[in-house]
Amino acid sequence: MYNTIRINTLRKSFFPLLLSLLALLLLSPLKLHAWELTPQGLQPVPLPASAEPVSLPVQADLNGDGHPESLALSAGRLAILSASRVVWQSREDWRVSQAAFNDLNRDGAPEVTLLVWRPFRPWPVDRWLPHGGRIAGFHDAAGESCHLILIGWKDGRYRELWAGSALAEPIRAFGTADLNGDGRTELITLEGWYDDPPSKTASRLKVWEWNGFGFNAVYTLEGRFRQMQIVHIQDGRVLILAP
Repeated sequence: MYNTIRINTLRKSFFPLLLSLLALLLLSPLKLHAWELTPQGLQPVPLPASAEPVSLPVQADLNGDGHPESLALSAGRLAILSASRVVWQSREDWRVSQAAFNDLNRDGAPEVTLLVWRPFRPWPVDRWLPHGGRIAGFHDAAGESCHLILIGWKDGRYRELWAGSALAEPIRAFGTADLNGDGRTELITLEGWYDDPPSKTASRLKVWEWNGFGFNAVYTLEGRFRQMQIVHIQDGRVLILAP
């Protein structure tokens, strides 16, 4: 039985700080920081006195039939549901750790972004390259690599709209938002290393932009990041909060 993904949408406007991050800070010695995306990059800013999380939709009409789809995630398998009927399901050898509706490829139609772990496969050309090829080390000790995949409706069916190669630096978690108010959605990720133990904090916070063929990492912060929250503040700006 699938459990429908519920995005933590907080209905009250601009209440003091965020309960989830406050709870985390009670258990962590790390200090909470805030950043804003500017033309000069990610810049530290003072912590807001109040904020509202940027919420992602819990439903979207992927195929344009007027009936929204929803997502269900259970034991690493993702399903797209139309009403209660499964219309698409992730492969058995995929381990989906996060999924959300958005429009990261900026084509004007919603799709589903999946954070996927799956058995590592080298590029076909790598069979003829020395030392195992350019992405030979992009996997963990179990032989699984991390990928970002976009699923949507095209040519009359649900399919992969875009699938990235094995990532050099695996993503722990992602968020999406228009960080700088230009009308385009950015991808925000927390990343680590393949040999990191599960308890280790992420080592990088990155902002990515769609380039028409894939994603470019445009800004990177090095540090220790346990979690992140993307928020609106009262003056309309969007900030990234992270301890």
